[in-house]
Amino acid sequence: MTREKDRPRTGTERTLPLVVLGEIVIMPHMTVPLQVGQGKSYRAMEQAMEDDQHVLLIFVSEAEIEAYKGHEPQQLPKVGVVARLEDFSQLPDGTVKIVLEGITRAEIVDCVQSDPFYRVACRYLPDQEPKGIEVDALMDTVKQQITEFVDYLGEIPQEAVAFVHRITTPGHLADLVTYGPAFSFQDRLELLNEMEPLARLNRVQVILARQLELLRLRAKIQSDTKEVLDQGQKEYFLREQMRVIRRELGEDDDGDDPIDELRRKVNELNAPQYVKDQALHEIKRLAQQGMNSPEAGVIRTYLDWIIALPWNADQVAAISLVQSRQVLDEDHYGLEKVKERILEYLAVRKLAGSKMRSPILCFVGPPGVGKTSLGRSIARALDRPFVRQSLGGVHDEAEIRGHRRTYIGAMPGRIIQGMKTSKSRQAVFMLDEIDKIGNDFRGDPTSALLEVLDPEQNNTFSDHYLEIPFDLSQVVFVATANQLEPIPAPLRDRMEIIEIGGYTEDEKLAIAQGFLLPKQREFHGLESSQLELTDAAILKLIREYTREAGVRNLEREVAALCRKIARKVAESQDEEAPQEGKKRRKKAKKVEPTKFLIDAADVPIYLGPEHFSFGMAEVADQIGVATGVAWTPTGGDILSFEVLPLTGKGELRLTGQLGDVMKESAQAAMSYVRYRAKELGIEPNYFDEHSIHIHVPEGAVPKDGPSAGITLTIALISAMTGRAVRRDVAMTGEVTLRGRVLPIGGLKEKTLAAHRAGIKTFILPKENAKDIVDLPEKVRQDLQLIPVETMDEVLTIALMPFIRQDVIAS
Repeated sequence: MTREKDRPRTGTERTLPLVVLGEIVIMPHMTVPLQVGQGKSYRAMEQAMEDDQHVLLIFVSEAEIEAYKGHEPQQLPKVGVVARLEDFSQLPDGTVKIVLEGITRAEIVDCVQSDPFYRVACRYLPDQEPKGIEVDALMDTVKQQITEFVDYLGEIPQEAVAFVHRITTPGHLADLVTYGPAFSFQDRLELLNEMEPLARLNRVQVILARQLELLRLRAKIQSDTKEVLDQGQKEYFLREQMRVIRRELGEDDDGDDPIDELRRKVNELNAPQYVKDQALHEIKRLAQQGMNSPEAGVIRTYLDWIIALPWNADQVAAISLVQSRQVLDEDHYGLEKVKERILEYLAVRKLAGSKMRSPILCFVGPPGVGKTSLGRSIARALDRPFVRQSLGGVHDEAEIRGHRRTYIGAMPGRIIQGMKTSKSRQAVFMLDEIDKIGNDFRGDPTSALLEVLDPEQNNTFSDHYLEIPFDLSQVVFVATANQLEPIPAPLRDRMEIIEIGGYTEDEKLAIAQGFLLPKQREFHGLESSQLELTDAAILKLIREYTREAGVRNLEREVAALCRKIARKVAESQDEEAPQEGKKRRKKAKKVEPTKFLIDAADVPIYLGPEHFSFGMAEVADQIGVATGVAWTPTGGDILSFEVLPLTGKGELRLTGQLGDVMKESAQAAMSYVRYRAKELGIEPNYFDEHSIHIHVPEGAVPKDGPSAGITLTIALISAMTGRAVRRDVAMTGEVTLRGRVLPIGGLKEKTLAAHRAGIKTFILPKENAKDIVDLPEKVRQDLQLIPVETMDEVLTIALMPFIRQDVIAS
């Protein structure tokens, strides 16, 4: 209570010690206990206790109080509060007990003293209290707000509320209310500087109204939350009761509640927070709908997928290039360039670590050359899980990206399925037969693969079923294909193509002895001492029982031999076992295994007649028959091109199921021969008296492509001139009307086919000479590779140097 002698009067000026307080505002009519540290403010209060116990208080923020130390009072706020020191005593523990009672606002006029504390001259600014109906209405409104505020808080004594209701002046009411929790330091400071009592009370009313609205919203939120919690509690008790009932009926075990079990698994899941949030949201839906709702199975399956996926990267073994080389050599014979590229890839991954944007390797080659097994070898060299997904025949985009959960039977795509199978985010993932993907009205799966195989995008791969980003950046993707042409250009651009050609005979022999035979002996329960194949036997299998670029059919033939021998071994053991009864049969001694050594002459005994004829296409040099080579999806093959002149009027007949491009090559070759007829020694009236029939045997097999141009031309010239074509010469190349030889593709497969057939000389376009370095060493040694630029060079090499006049006359 303010004493009569302390009651402020307007315009009163006094000289008082100055005290600076931080983060606190003491209003008039307010008594506040506090602590003050050593300094000028402490010394100012000591002096006040010796004088008349009055000080001038000014208020600054905590951040500003250090900056104000040492400043002149003119730089401090001008408006403060005159206060009386009710208590200033030091307690036994060394702390100082201070109690201040605010009296009135005051304005600093001048600084009288700076040391050892500030003393200032100040002028009192007491409130001029207004009267009237408006004032009374505003005061009633504020008092009602205070009552409602207290009801929400429930922490303020009712005596304090009653005291507020007894206040009769607006300035006093505004100052007292600011002490409540609804007002911040900045609010109190602004109200202190407001000299007009009615305006001050208006500001108080606005602040209280805003705080009350917040309290109402908070109460509503708490009420809604309590209702949800009560509902959840109710469901919990009901589930507990159902569990007890089922247990009593013998229909349930003592297992945990499935929803609680799911929640526990999600909380223990090693996954990013956004994944857990999505899973917990689905668990909440499941709890609200109940386990017996129609959608419960869909939600449960979705949660099982989330829990089963490897969301975070795991530790992987360090890469050893020596060990990797050893693994590749153990698993594959030859393929040196392919192995070198794989080792380079592993070396970069070892040095770059997680910073490496993994290139997508795509192995392209004929069937049976080891493309899929190379992927397994990479996984073994990296010590990572291996996942293989065959894409052959996939037509639906949802096979890659998954189905939306709105569809019945929805499930993730093959990529996410593979990640679940591998249980690792750093697996080696093989996309097998990527060239066999199709597209129809259900979408284009290759378009969905663009994101999967792009190192810049696949760190946030989104499956339609999960609808949560999944990081594929650490997965090592490896693709395989038999042909490049069916793969769309954008998808091909995202992969590094590694072409794998066929094997030579020597390589097939080494693979059969070192890999295929031991593998099949083990599969068929045979010991190495029970079955051996000579090199001659294996060569007979290669030449006369298989015709392929790879070794898949060769392995089948070896397996067939193993089956035959396994039967003989089993029968011989039955004959040698004692027949006196089961007891004596059990006591029979182990007999020595029978050994079978199979040579080339023995192969037909076990496997029947040969499937293919080995050797060149022709047994002798023939007129009108030239040997060409063709690329096929299974490697390469040799073809005989036959030309037969018939009596007629210059017609050209083509048979052998030739494609449009090959037909055009035949017409171009015919035009070239007619143009060069005189130089080639062909009679001028030859084409008026003869028709030409061109046939390529194996008419049931479609044939097409421009690379048969020089072969057709040589066969035509041979038939018309009577010069025989060398049977040990094979050729490939496109021919123009002027006789130029143009480059072709598939040189490696074609030369391998010629080498398998025993061809000695191989004619190729000069522009393909740069590709000779990619051919196997054995092929380059055994074949005489002759690059040519014109047909004149081909004539010199392929045709025999004599003319049979009797053929020309006929």
